[in-house]
Amino acid sequence: VFGQGEFFVQDPAAKLVGLVAAPEKGQRVIDVCAAPGGKSFGAAVLMGDGGEIFSCDLHEKKLVRIREGAARLGITSIQAFAADGTVFRPEWADSADVVLVDAPCSGLGIIRKKPDVRYKSPDDLFTLTVTQSALLENAARYVKPGGALIYSTCTVLPEENGQIVDGFLAAHPEFSRESFTLPRPLGEQPGELTLWPHRHGTDGFYICRL
Repeated sequence: VFGQGEFFVQDPAAKLVGLVAAPEKGQRVIDVCAAPGGKSFGAAVLMGDGGEIFSCDLHEKKLVRIREGAARLGITSIQAFAADGTVFRPEWADSADVVLVDAPCSGLGIIRKKPDVRYKSPDDLFTLTVTQSALLENAARYVKPGGALIYSTCTVLPEENGQIVDGFLAAHPEFSRESFTLPRPLGEQPGELTLWPHRHGTDGFYICRL
């Protein structure tokens, strides 16, 4: 059944990113840190596979999983690009209805699945926050007027989550947090949400809609 493309597997927290983004049929979505492709696949399902999804990752070898997954699921709206999410592509400027930034992070929200995360050096956090800010800064240039910019991580540290967004908004008054509504028991959220394993039964996760 899996091999026939009848389903794909996501943690509930990752699925919620698609619900927050809420892409619609016929729109363009740019997923700047897409591998292994789950959020792009989720967007394609929500869009009825109608529209354009540009799934990007830094390394070509990671795109194989996206292409194979899309083929298995019968998804035709996804185009995979080897692209550095911190480097501007002028041909995509102001063109996307939805831009997803599922940023590389410390991974503390998935420590139950990857216990080796606890051995990462604290020094890595500074490097990560620089990258996260650069990704959000660049991705914002792809959002068309009235479009949505979604920032997410699989960590619960404020330094990688709300503080990154605060820094971005201080430099970009044309953006603001936008409230969204999720299925119960989460309900309406004030533009951002932190999910906790012990409270929500999901991975530790942060999602923000701008």
